[in-house]
Amino acid sequence: MKKICVSVMVERPDQVLETMTRARDVGANLLEWRLDVTREPEVERVLHQAPLPVIATVRPSEHGGHFEGTKEEQLRLLLRAAAGGSSYVDWEFRREEDLPDELAAMRERVIVSYHNFQETPSENILKSLFNEMAAIKAGVVKVVTLAQKMEDNLSLLNLIGQGKKQGVKVVAFCLGSLGRISRVVCLLVGGAFTYAALERGAEAAPGQFTLQEMKQLLEMLQ
Repeated sequence: MKKICVSVMVERPDQVLETMTRARDVGANLLEWRLDVTREPEVERVLHQAPLPVIATVRPSEHGGHFEGTKEEQLRLLLRAAAGGSSYVDWEFRREEDLPDELAAMRERVIVSYHNFQETPSENILKSLFNEMAAIKAGVVKVVTLAQKMEDNLSLLNLIGQGKKQGVKVVAFCLGSLGRISRVVCLLVGGAFTYAALERGAEAAPGQFTLQEMKQLLEMLQ
């Protein structure tokens, strides 16, 4: 089954479950709850009632998110989500840094992620980066970069094949208008899942399709 994850980015805590339910009803398979966006999130209550598996994400501002707290505070919020029942937690990859011990103890539930909002590094750099991330042995390796030319899409999609050879689940696609095609094709070449917005105006990143658009494109291509 081609898995589409809808990013839930709402400020009001009372809107989270409503948005999650709407995403399920439209056909999402996974949910990413952006805890850095929701004010005073009711983590345990929401996760107990969530209609689909949830990826808990606390994206710091330096990685394109809204969280202004410390790394320790970010970790505490993610661990709270994990204890509350999230299927995955998303943790930014930092070169030459190991996973925190608490996440290493549950690494199969960790998505170790790398985002580059300025460019797509060269293929050699990407392969080296991917190998470092794969060595962590997390549940999923996620690599997302900005496409500055169409060839950048191939560089990211090739990481999925690299992951297959190593037995690693991979999410890899490009951001921006030039990267939109990779958001769909990544599923067709074996990516673990892709991301979509519930509706226009709710995009979590540049170039994101809506859930309906993604489903229509997949139906056309399959």
